[in-house]
Amino acid sequence: MNCKRCHHTDEVHVPDEESKLMIKLGKCKIPTCTCSQYINPIQEIDEDLL
Repeated sequence: MNCKRCHHTDEVHVPDEESKLMIKLGKCKIPTCTCSQYINPIQEIDEDLL
């Protein structure tokens, strides 16, 4: 999935143990990107995703 803020994939974001998100990812590893927290593009979690 791509980050809602920077549109880079979740693989290029650093794992973050302190995050409260289901996908615990922190800042983007791409040098020119200023994104500091991965934002999940999924707005709602429905029964199909669980």
